[in-house]
Amino acid sequence: MKISAEKVVVPLAVALIGALATLGAALFSENKQSNSEASTNTRTNIVHHASNSECHPIIANKVCVAHLTVQINSDEPQQVKYSDRLPLQAGDTIKLLNLTYCIPPQIKVNKLAVKAHLFKNGNNNYQNVLLTPSSFPTNTGCHNVSNFQDSWQLAAGQHRVNVPIIKYEGSYRVVDQNFSFNLDVGE
Repeated sequence: MKISAEKVVVPLAVALIGALATLGAALFSENKQSNSEASTNTRTNIVHHASNSECHPIIANKVCVAHLTVQINSDEPQQVKYSDRLPLQAGDTIKLLNLTYCIPPQIKVNKLAVKAHLFKNGNNNYQNVLLTPSSFPTNTGCHNVSNFQDSWQLAAGQHRVNVPIIKYEGSYRVVDQNFSFNLDVGE
């Protein structure tokens, strides 16, 4: 019996193609699973890193300021988030109406306080401060505090408003200056 090249090559090629297809499908499936695991890990990392600038009662890993509500002159109140930049005019008045902050479940605090400091033209002078006599709830979740008594009349320049959270954990006083926004005051 004579064996021809066609009778050997064709079945061998079909078997080789089938094996390669199976191997390719297995690699594709594993690579797809690895990519979905990597994207899940990336999402987790993004959420973890975002908690430094976003404040959410579940994701955050510390007490944080979610946003402020300010009123410029007698305009409608507007919400200000971390590192926002507000364009204003010299002579404008800005008033802090309320502050929303969140306490995640894993954080326990005895007492909280918040002050808003206006740093004119990059000068870290702590004389321009807005305070509130309101008490700050210390239970888990997000809370609104209002009743900031004064307002700031703005001069031209580049100003920054820093809103540190002063928290008391046991006998320790911790100042976290994680929230600020900018004021661009034109002439």
